[in-house]
Amino acid sequence: MVESAEAEEVWARIVGAQRQTIPGECPECAGVAPERIVWEDEFWILSYTDGPADMAASLLLQTREHTRVGQLDDELASQFGRISNRLVRIIENLPESAYVDVSRYGAHRGHFHVWFFAPHAEGQDSPADLPTIAAKLANWGGNARA
Repeated sequence: MVESAEAEEVWARIVGAQRQTIPGECPECAGVAPERIVWEDEFWILSYTDGPADMAASLLLQTREHTRVGQLDDELASQFGRISNRLVRIIENLPESAYVDVSRYGAHRGHFHVWFFAPHAEGQDSPADLPTIAAKLANWGGNARA
């Protein structure tokens, strides 16, 4: 059984974890190609990637500041939830996309990022309308860039 003082110390280390800063070593912190940015605000960047041919959209949402999953403060975590929810609703209402898979992989890179993959809707083969995604997301704040 864990002693109370030991449990409190573990809890304090977890809650007090500091965001790791790796200037110049993290490719995400080094920047995203500006021509790939769909939407951005002070804390977040949404960019498109070259995804598989059967995808209407392959998007990557990441923090501007170097951080990891589990280290988001309450405000960033809340923003992530709102942005993700809105983004899924926007994409799923486009005629090009069937649904959205939200996925996290590549955690070994050490930067908070989440993927949004939208397969084509039946009978569709064109890419999702990035300017529409950007404009609708910007209705809640941030800047449309696509």
